[in-house]
Amino acid sequence: MNTRLWLALALFVGCSDTAPPQLPEVTQAATWVDPRIGTGGLGYAYGSCFVGAAAPHGLAKPGPDTNGVDFGTVSFQHYSGYFAEDDRIQGFSSTHLHGTGATDYGVLSVMPTLAFDPAKTSVVNYEAHFAKADEHAAAGYYAVTLDSGIEVELTATQRVAVERFTLPSAGTLVIDLAKTLSGGMVDAREIAVNDAAGEITGSLHHLGGMSAGFGGYTLYFVIHGAWTSSQTWTTGAALALPAGASTIAIGLSLVSLDGAHANLNAEVPTVDFDAVHDATTSAWEDKLGVVKLTAETEAQLRTFYTSLYHAFLMPSVIGDVDGTYVLAHQTPLVAQGYDQMSDLSLWDTYRDVAPLYAWLAPDSARDAARSLFGFDSGLGAYPKWPLAIGETGTMLGASAEIVIADAQLRGVPDAGAADAWPTLRAAAMDPTAPPGGRGGRNDVEAYMQYGYVPDTVGRSVSETTEYAHDDFALAQLAGALGNTADHDALLARSHGWQKLYDPATGFLRGRGTDGSVTKVPFDEFAWADDYAEADAWQSLWMAGIHDPDGIGTILGGNDAATAKLGDFFAQAKTDFETSDPSAANFPRKWYWAGNEPDLNAAFLFGQLGHPELTDQWVRWVEDTIYTDQPDGVPGNDDGGAMGSWYVLATLGLYPVAGSDRWVIGAPRFVHARVILGGHELSIERVGNGTTVRTVTLDGTDVHAGLTQSQLASGSKLVFTMN
Repeated sequence: MNTRLWLALALFVGCSDTAPPQLPEVTQAATWVDPRIGTGGLGYAYGSCFVGAAAPHGLAKPGPDTNGVDFGTVSFQHYSGYFAEDDRIQGFSSTHLHGTGATDYGVLSVMPTLAFDPAKTSVVNYEAHFAKADEHAAAGYYAVTLDSGIEVELTATQRVAVERFTLPSAGTLVIDLAKTLSGGMVDAREIAVNDAAGEITGSLHHLGGMSAGFGGYTLYFVIHGAWTSSQTWTTGAALALPAGASTIAIGLSLVSLDGAHANLNAEVPTVDFDAVHDATTSAWEDKLGVVKLTAETEAQLRTFYTSLYHAFLMPSVIGDVDGTYVLAHQTPLVAQGYDQMSDLSLWDTYRDVAPLYAWLAPDSARDAARSLFGFDSGLGAYPKWPLAIGETGTMLGASAEIVIADAQLRGVPDAGAADAWPTLRAAAMDPTAPPGGRGGRNDVEAYMQYGYVPDTVGRSVSETTEYAHDDFALAQLAGALGNTADHDALLARSHGWQKLYDPATGFLRGRGTDGSVTKVPFDEFAWADDYAEADAWQSLWMAGIHDPDGIGTILGGNDAATAKLGDFFAQAKTDFETSDPSAANFPRKWYWAGNEPDLNAAFLFGQLGHPELTDQWVRWVEDTIYTDQPDGVPGNDDGGAMGSWYVLATLGLYPVAGSDRWVIGAPRFVHARVILGGHELSIERVGNGTTVRTVTLDGTDVHAGLTQSQLASGSKLVFTMN
């Protein structure tokens, strides 16, 4: 191992005889959630986290869309509609994405104001200033007092936004069907107000930054509440409100107006803000309270439980309460035994969100897996990045294969893998494409021919390593379903990425159909056409999670691979410590915690036989890059991907996605209890050092790793630290 790596390790290693102070075990997990974490950071460090109110997996995500002095409403700082440094609110839209690096949703906006005139039908005339000190956010709740003195409170069920406005004097609630986030467009809308019944009905058709690619979607809505009078215009309405508190409930549907009515009546039969708030808080407690932590600091608790909370903001339920859902340009379908969901950022979430669900929220894992089958049933192929009712085609790889395989192999009940298998196999292995196309396997024919995706295809190296992991997961699924021949063929294919290794440079390189490296000169730090959102350093390690032996093989043995991986992290640490603070706003050259291709890298040390280095570098990431502040998420959270990494890493585990396996790390907390279905797993950290000496599950050594069945059936997982 080289000198730089050992010096970096020496900086970390040490132990203390003094036990750190411990807080009492958490009893109410949801109280530690701070949705403002991850709403700051600039450029590539922007967390893009949603700050409004939502129920777990809710379609209804009412929240503020903000405007600021420095960046206005530019999409790069407002993917979720909100940026922590802004001081003006343009409105409270009913739907939002969470943590994405693209803009969509952010429609059906409402905004209270005191004095109303025809000019206030435009957002530039009704936006309002606010102070951060007058803002409060919690799980399932958001509140702010505007400079006008109007207090706004938001909560939600899965399909209904509930909003309370407390006015110091009589005023108006503006409903704006034209307002969108930057780059969006509403090209059709309808609204009808019935003052006597206290009901508004309508719809809008939105073309967002991603949804425009499949023709957009129609959002239907029904609003119940009380107001004294109203006026309407082409793109909205103004409701006269008295002084004091007024509450409205907005039922949403992506299916029909009847569906919006039914959703509202089922989930909020009486417009009672406090009752909905209490029920939604309870729903969050059910999701988050499966982990009971004993931590050293309150900051750790805020960071952990907010990270876990982020994991359940997406995907979103798109079916109505009766199970009816509709996909782009198709007739309605009915989900039976699960909730049809969309907003699945699969390239980001297959790595850690899907396994987190399989362990800590199996109902969410079931719904996600079966929802992918629902998309296949409706659109004829498995999606890469489904949003609302359609497939956006964003990113690369056939990540749906991994999500479905992961759910099946980790024992999620009713995951539907047997039903999914024929189409998944055909898309991945048949010489001709199935009738619905290959989904994320568009380049698999060349991949089957050469063993890699040739560089005539953009992002060919990343496409190859993604296909390799897809093959690995599909092989595991084939084996679980008894298809031995397919298992063997796919598993052999999953090692083909090694053909892209270029010993002259020490990295994976794009190759032509004749096997030659054609793109010169080579820059190991460039975001070149061979790679997806990464440079050559970051792309080197991605296949290691499913093929660590392959990493060792191409780099000259496990010790040589460990040394190079150590350089990767040592240089990253130096970069963090010596670069200008503005460097955080741009892509990193070395290890980059804010992007997916090297999320697994710190755990690869353990897979290569050096778990002590996994312990030290994971701890460095936890302590250096994640915080409980607005800039405390290292980049776009991407549907909970960054948050899930933190949750799993601090519990001492990292998944091999698409299998039943877990890599061992080191727990960050003194004690954690995982309580699921009446079974309890205790995770204990013994000793005050930073390096794991032994790991046992119910007295049996498991330092080499765990299976899901061991994790699910075990009672006491003990990490003894040096």
